Amino acid sequence: MNYEKIEKNILEFLRDYLATSGAKGFVLGLSGGLDSAVVATLCAKIAPTHALLMPTRLSNKANLADALRLAKTLGLNYKIIDISNILESFCATNVLSKQQKLRYGNLCARVRMCLLYDYSSEYALLVVGTSNKSERLLGYGTIFGDMACALNPIGELFKSEIFEFADFLGVDKAIINKAPSADLWENQSDESELGYSYKELDGALDFILKGLGNSRISKGEILSGKIPSAGILEFCKKRMKNNAFKLNTPAVAKVPRD
Repeated sequence: MNYEKIEKNILEFLRDYLATSGAKGFVLGLSGGLDSAVVATLCAKIAPTHALLMPTRLSNKANLADALRLAKTLGLNYKIIDISNILESFCATNVLSKQQKLRYGNLCARVRMCLLYDYSSEYALLVVGTSNKSERLLGYGTIFGDMACALNPIGELFKSEIFEFADFLGVDKAIINKAPSADLWENQSDESELGYSYKELDGALDFILKGLGNSRISKGEILSGKIPSAGILEFCKKRMKNNAFKLNTPAVAKVPRD
């Protein structure tokens, strides 16, 4: 990957989109994770960039510290908003309990996006997305939550490429080297939840996207390491099929007119 060329293209994309929109700058959710660190680093090179740090009482405090340090290093306009009370008010309606992890995680993501869009409206900013290609293809994200945005500068980069790109951009090693986590609940891990490492997943996704995922696979090829295992290929194909709706705009019924 020619990351120098990729950076140039992304910066041009950000600059052109901002100019067309008439907005004054960018805003994103800064989690202390890799993806948002890369996006913040890129946006800060183009225009005034704002960051909302939105932890809960269950959030990893080290992630908040990393996000805060990055915001200061990049000179971002940042604000810390603890969303615990919002979440607890919702749970108090007895609609949802913290034990329902998937639903609780989706709520966290949507509350954060609500705050980002409200903030963007107040200051005339564009909400910038931080979902990478691996997450988008696998549907590993919350529709109208972390997958919502006005524009996404890293949506065509696999997670394994984001690690390399972050190193190229000079992102803090503490952020690059930590285990990927959406930090939606205590001790949450992306790779543990998915069941595979991002390196394995990206290899399978790339294999499928090249049109090779449906060809006959021999046991020898799998054992030789030339291609991903049949199990991970099926896992990725199933997730891609089941979550494809997340990448589409909402369907609108066609109405016949005389």
